[in-house]
Amino acid sequence: MSYIDPNIIETARKAAVKLARENSYCEADDIEQFILVTYWESRGRFAEYAPESLYSVFRNIGLEHCKAERLHHTYNTAQWIYTPREIRNILKHAYYTEEGREVMPNRKDDLIKVANDRNSVALSIWDIDECFHELTASHQSAIERAYLHNVIPEHGSADQKRLQRAIDRLTERLNTKVDIDGKERSQVRNRIRGVSASTAIGGTNSSY
Repeated sequence: MSYIDPNIIETARKAAVKLARENSYCEADDIEQFILVTYWESRGRFAEYAPESLYSVFRNIGLEHCKAERLHHTYNTAQWIYTPREIRNILKHAYYTEEGREVMPNRKDDLIKVANDRNSVALSIWDIDECFHELTASHQSAIERAYLHNVIPEHGSADQKRLQRAIDRLTERLNTKVDIDGKERSQVRNRIRGVSASTAIGGTNSSY
């Protein structure tokens, strides 16, 4: 890449930082780089845009990168990655309802669409159950006030920011749990493969 207007770089950075908060499995620097490379390769299309008006365009470009990263991770680890938006949807539509908790894995139903979970919203509820107690009392209270008691804080208020931080922390806990579970399964698979390989080698050696 050659020269890019610093204002355009700043717009890309703002979009990347926002997307990184919403997609915790992606780094803001990686998203920004993807946005700027894509911009440079198609810069003729954006010649008439003011830098600040490119925010929505850059956000959509960065979102494609996040989707690709998520798909890559899921394909290679067989583990779902949660986003804050999905956690909010689960808390709002399913977590505090009997219907949500009664939906068993692998059943197809409307609640699956709420969570975007490939198996069942029940699995997401169980994951949240395991991680919820790890939050601070303040964060637990913020989530319960909004989604159990339906007291939604005013946009931009201190309560709204506290709720957002609570959702972010819960998402981080969930994805840490997913990552640990995936590594544990991988270690088990490797041990099994190691034993199988050792057995095969032993069998081969004994044949000679």
